[in-house]
Amino acid sequence: MSQDLKARLGGVLVLILGAVIGWIFILGPLHQAQAGAATVCYSLKAMVLVPGCVVFGLAFLVGGDKLAYRDAQRKRLTPLGWVLIAFFAAASAFCYWWFKQQFAALGYAS
Repeated sequence: MSQDLKARLGGVLVLILGAVIGWIFILGPLHQAQAGAATVCYSLKAMVLVPGCVVFGLAFLVGGDKLAYRDAQRKRLTPLGWVLIAFFAAASAFCYWWFKQQFAALGYAS
């Protein structure tokens, strides 16, 4: 199996992992809140993990092993790596905001 195929399959696995985490730790508590549960427990870690899985999973699915996100010799991110980090940070912030808005609309306090 080629390195490119391994990187792309790794991207698919990371996307699947993100979907499972999102289903259990984001959508599960949201469905509980929509059903009117008295208390709902959720993990803020999921607000970081799921967007990270989506951004980096898609990047590796599309780019494969040719994805030049880091300079291994200098141990630094490339400009593409910084763009991925920026997308990841923006997606995490949006995920958190969206989740809090959904809970507020359902009458749950922060």
